Amino acid sequence: MSNSNLQQLHVLCLQMHQEGKTPTVGILRSKAPFKVSVTEAIEAIKRFNAHKPQLDVTGKEAQSAQSTSLNTHRPDSLQARVETLEKEVAELKQALLKLMDAQ
Repeated sequence: MSNSNLQQLHVLCLQMHQEGKTPTVGILRSKAPFKVSVTEAIEAIKRFNAHKPQLDVTGKEAQSAQSTSLNTHRPDSLQARVETLEKEVAELKQALLKLMDAQ
């Protein structure tokens, strides 16, 4: 495998990681702009996992923990959101019924 191909595959792995996706052989092969064998994809993923960026993962975990703690401390806002969503669902049901009756 050429070094430039390996670098391109590594960049694809980084992009998937930033999107919150775990790089897999199938996804890597399908997204690559060139033909990639299974062994090449496996090698690229192994190298990516060996040098996986940790900052993105810890940042997302911190955001998730922070949003979870905020949600547990705001039951009133959750109740208001549920009520709003229930109203929207009722409106959507009414609109759907009107559309079905018009046909």
